[in-house]
Order: sequence, then C-alpha cells, then structure tokens
Amino acid sequence: MNHQNQFSIDSNRPRSTRRSIIAALFTLLLAGPPVWAHSPDAETKPGVHPTEAKGHAIILPKLVGPSPWYDAHVLNDPDRFHIAIMTDRTGGHRPGIWMQGVRAVNLLRPEFVVSVGDLIEGYTEDRNRLEAEWKEFLGFIDQMEMKFFFVAGNHDVSNPAMHDLWREHFGPEWYSFDYKDVHFVCLSSEDPKAQLSEKQLAWIREDLKKHEDARWTLLFLHKPLWAMSEREKAAGNPDNTGWNELQEMLGSRPHTCFAGHVHHYVQYDRNGRKYYHLATTGGGSRLRGKSYGEFDHVMWLTMEKDGPHVANLTLDGVLPGNVVTEESIKRFRDFLAKTVIEVAPIWVEPQAGFSQGQINLRLTNHFDVPIELTGQIDGLPLRGLTLAPEKLSLAAKPGETAELALGLKFSEPIGLDHLTQTLLTATARTTGDGPTLTAEWTVPITIDRKYDLPERSKPALVNALLDDWEKLRFSTGASPRVLGATESWQGPDDASIEFDLAFDQDRLLFAGHIHDDAVVAGDAVEVWIDGRPLAARAKESRLSDNAYTFRIDPTTGDDSALTITPHRHTPPAPAPCEASSKKTADGYDVELSVPLSLLQRVQGSNWEGFQATVVVHDVDEQGQPTARILWRGTQDYGRQNTNYGQFVR
Repeated sequence: MNHQNQFSIDSNRPRSTRRSIIAALFTLLLAGPPVWAHSPDAETKPGVHPTEAKGHAIILPKLVGPSPWYDAHVLNDPDRFHIAIMTDRTGGHRPGIWMQGVRAVNLLRPEFVVSVGDLIEGYTEDRNRLEAEWKEFLGFIDQMEMKFFFVAGNHDVSNPAMHDLWREHFGPEWYSFDYKDVHFVCLSSEDPKAQLSEKQLAWIREDLKKHEDARWTLLFLHKPLWAMSEREKAAGNPDNTGWNELQEMLGSRPHTCFAGHVHHYVQYDRNGRKYYHLATTGGGSRLRGKSYGEFDHVMWLTMEKDGPHVANLTLDGVLPGNVVTEESIKRFRDFLAKTVIEVAPIWVEPQAGFSQGQINLRLTNHFDVPIELTGQIDGLPLRGLTLAPEKLSLAAKPGETAELALGLKFSEPIGLDHLTQTLLTATARTTGDGPTLTAEWTVPITIDRKYDLPERSKPALVNALLDDWEKLRFSTGASPRVLGATESWQGPDDASIEFDLAFDQDRLLFAGHIHDDAVVAGDAVEVWIDGRPLAARAKESRLSDNAYTFRIDPTTGDDSALTITPHRHTPPAPAPCEASSKKTADGYDVELSVPLSLLQRVQGSNWEGFQATVVVHDVDEQGQPTARILWRGTQDYGRQNTNYGQFVR
C-alpha cells in the first residue's frame, strides 16, 4: 500500500452535474425498469424459482397465490455506498484492539475507511521514537484491504516536530475529496490546539464554496469542537475553537460531523443535523458499556439519498446510531448522580485487631423512579468469616433512604493490614416504567484504627513551647519505617518524634518533640495532611485535591522555616498558617497551626476528620544523604495516603 497517496481519491477532480445525469440515464437504459413481486413485467410460468439479478433489477417469477418474499424495495441505488470510520487507537492504548478493527473492516468490505485521529501515542520530540510508532501503525494499515484516510489527532501532532513528520509522511493536515457526489472534509482540530486556525478556516470557506452543490458533506476531525465551543460559551469564556465560523460556513447545507478524542460515544442533534463523537478502537477506556458510551467499535456508514445512516459495530454486536443520545446520557448521568450509596467506616481501637463488627449500608434515591441495589463484600479474608445476612439487597422509592446492617465476624482477630482492600461491589438498577438503567459501583469500606482529635477550649500560642500540651500521644517508636539513607539511622536517639494533633475554634494544631543528636541544615519535620472527605480518600488513595505537606525547618529560626506544598489539583493553603521551632538539649520542638478552613471548604462546617502522617528528615552531617523516618504510611507515602493515620473529630 502506498501511504504517500492516501489523499488521492477524487480529491482534485471537478464534478460535472451534467455528466452525472447522463451516466445515470445510461445506467437506467441498460438496466431496464426494476421489477417487483407480482409485477406484470415478470413474465414467467407459475412455480419457477426466482432467477438471477440482471443489472439493477431482480427478475421474480409470477406466482399464483402468496409469494415467499416481502414486497419492498431492493436496496440497490447506484449512489448508495458504505464506508467504515475508525476512532481513537491511542491515549492509553490497549494492544491488539486496533487490529481487531482492521480484521472487522476487511470482513465487512466497505469502499474505504476514514479515521478521526489519535493513531500513535506521540507526545514526544524524539524523532526515532516517532518514526518507530508510525512504522508500527503503518504496519497495521498494510493489513487493511481498502483505502484508509488519515486525520490528525492531538497524539499525532502535539508539537512542531510531530507536525513536520506528519507533513513528510502524509502531506496536508487538512484536505477534502469527493465520492459519488458526497463531499468529504478532513480537518485538523490541532491547529494549533483544540482550534481551527484562520488559515484553515480560509481554506474551508473556499473548499465549501467550490463544492456547494454536493448532495451531502461529511466532516471528520479529532476533537469535538462543537461541544468545546458550547462549553466555553456556557461558562462565559471567549471561544477560540473557530467552530462558530465553521458553523456559519456550513449554513443550511446537508452535513454530518464525526469526531473522537473523548473516548465515549454520544450522538448530538444540532439544528436538525447529527454530530457524533465516537468511543474507542483500542484507546484507553473503562469499557463500562453502552449506557456510559464506553465500548470499542467501528462505525458503519451507509450513504443514502436522505443522508448517512450509521450503525456501531462492536466486538459483541451491532448498535444503532442513537445508542447514546444527549438525552439518554443526560438521564443516565442524572441516575448516577442521584443514586447515593454510602458505607459507614468501621473504627478499631489503635492497639486492637479486628474480630467482629457491623457494616452499615445506606441507599438514598434522589431519582424519579424506584431503585434496587444488590451487591457483595469483596476483599475480606474468607477463613473463619461469617456474614449475616448473606444476601445484600436494598430497595428505595423516589425520595426514600433504605439501610442495611451487615454483621461481620471472624473466628479469630484479623490484622488491619489484611482488611485494607475491603470493597462493596454493588449493582443499582431502576425498576418500574421506562427503560431500565443499570450501573455498577465500587465503594471502599474503611476498617481502620481511629485516632481521636481533641478540641481545645483555650487558644494555643504557636511558639514551640510545648508546656500547654499535656501529653504527646504518638511517636515513631523503636522500629519505624526508614527510607532514604537507611544505613545512617542509628535508632530513636538519632532521630525520632513524639507528637500530637488537636484543634480549637479556628485552627488545626500540631506539636512535636524531635529527638536529634545533631541539628544541622537538611533536618526537618513534615506533616502530611489529606483533608478530603472520608469517602473520597477511601475511593482514591492518590494524594490529590486538598492534600498538603507542611515542612518545618528547625535551622532557620524565622518565618522561612515553614514551607507549604499543595498536591495536584490543590489550591494554595488558607492563610494564615504559622509554624515555630526551638532547639532543645536533645533535638528541637516544633508547633504548627493551620486554619480549619482547609477542612471546611471541602467537608463543610461539620467536618469529620482527615488522614495524616509525620515524617522526620535527619542529616547527620551537612551535605550528607537524608534518612526519612515515617510515623505511618508506605514507601509511596509521597503519592498516596495508604496507611496514614485516621484522625477523627
């Protein structure tokens, strides 16, 4: 297959309406009039079997009595044709899926195939790597038995080097061609990013003008710019996509748009025209099914006189073009948002194992039809386990809440580290009138030690004088987890911490006494706080919004002693945050205060608690490697809250 000539099909050949009419008349003269069942033109003897098709007509026998066929049109219009559309291969690609799509279209035999971009992973300026990725992809296309049209996605042309390589291999990033009086327009939504440039818009304007007599116009681009444009407008932001200009150019001409990028399928209706963003042909997807619009597919397009008719060919069946519409996905998302499944945490005393408890489940139905919930508890050690009741089932009418207490008992105590993966795996479905909506939920069940967070009635001074703390309840102990320069840590007298946490009317308070035989530059204590609600922390252990690191340096003795690091998607910490440090005979003392608004802005005034750990950084000699002594957490404590302490108000 010559990849350099992918754009050649009728791309520059002028159409002649007169020539098309003459050709159509000539075809009709050769074929003769179509003949249908019981037509007087089908002059054959009774009992003769149907004969072969001649031209565009089926010659049927004349039968006495009923006939074994339905008297409807034969779909043999000479202007009808079939193409396939393949969507995102990359963006977290799953190997092998794209080739399944290639094998599928080879079986289906469309006239040709059009893509909507994201063909390689890209996002690099390494030419050797890019060449290797394109070589791999073109190897897939070599297995395709019909012409394939390339469209550029963000994974294909995300930087100047990739744009240059595209033009070397494939020529223009936008182009058009014609087939059977249908005008195909392949655009670049990456011009430069989620945008149609003025240069491209000028080309589109001229191209559409030249082909204004096309019976239909099909537009292909990677990003669904119409949806992005509408979001910007709704948010009151300027729209730089260029979509509004394109929409004006299209005007009332018959057209349909196809895009990819979002990895889930939706059919849109805009001014009587259908727009589609397709799901995946191997790109990253949770593949939760048609209600979510998440499936691997190839779109099959049949061009008719009244426009394109589409069907979605998945690995396990054929889905209609309106498998997910704006209305249906809006209702489905409403169902997801208004079905609330909650599991109360199970708190265990800090020094105890777990032998029995009660899992309290709650289903709240804010939707407009009844909802049933079934499920099971996964991730529990099965040896010696008893659950009562064994069947987990709840039902709630609109506006109602249903609760279930599930007894949990082991024949002997279980360590909490064996219970960290406990999950409720549930299926919720609507009942009653209308289409059934079904969705799956995975809800983590928190079974963990609870550390009480006391409230102080009197404001505390942040001065590193710890005489107003009755007791520092927590410590790293004799055998903590040590990371980094582990060989330099010689035991608790070398570096360890005793600390406590509390709160007053306005602030979250921390105090610590650090044992350190030599306080030098590089020594520090860090307090890591994940302030998200418990459900969010349990569902996603990766530190994200509202997670902070507060680092106190005991060697500066001024305001620069405190460094605050927000984690990904986290706003700056609320002001004022205060810290102080003071050297002691065996190390140093620290105090920290943080406004309670850090918790209140995501949990509300009735905040419940947070997860936290404390890390001591110890350097024996200035410039030497650092040992990090952890109170709680894992080796990956800097990225996730696993095994952090649960502090509960």
